Amino acid sequence: SFKTNFVQGLLVELIMGVIGLLLFFDIRACAYWAFSSGSMAGTIFMYAIAGCALVWAGVLLYSFAVLSRYDDKAITIVKNSLILCVHHLPQTFIMMIATYGLILFSLKYFTAFIVTIPLIIYVDSFIFTRIFKSLENTNDERAREAEAIDDNVDNTAVTLNDNQSDDSNN
Repeated sequence: SFKTNFVQGLLVELIMGVIGLLLFFDIRACAYWAFSSGSMAGTIFMYAIAGCALVWAGVLLYSFAVLSRYDDKAITIVKNSLILCVHHLPQTFIMMIATYGLILFSLKYFTAFIVTIPLIIYVDSFIFTRIFKSLENTNDERAREAEAIDDNVDNTAVTLNDNQSDDSNN
């Protein structure tokens, strides 16, 4: 179990790291393009890539929580993290402000790490727990509905078979 989770975690980390480096270099190239030549297109691309970087930062928050909670392939974890990030946008913004804001604050005031790390963990785990419980409750309800439909189909089939046997006896 440890070995498979380690390998999956490493793959997710590599995927997210490569995407992050790509976004970083794209932002630098567009910033150079926009500020050196005063190009409007460069400015638009820079802001578009910065928006993609914000989505990447949200997916980064979700990816390791999804990895720890569910057993999927690395690319599926990243896809599901993207879906969760976009679907739960208000919670994602709260987590991003709490996590990245407190990290930046702690980098400025180093001794604040004593308080900010537990606070980040508490806020993120509280929000992740609520999100994952709602997902699991939804999946349980769908499973119950599917079982109820199967039971109704089975009962209808039994009733039809009984009616056909009654008709053949008459």
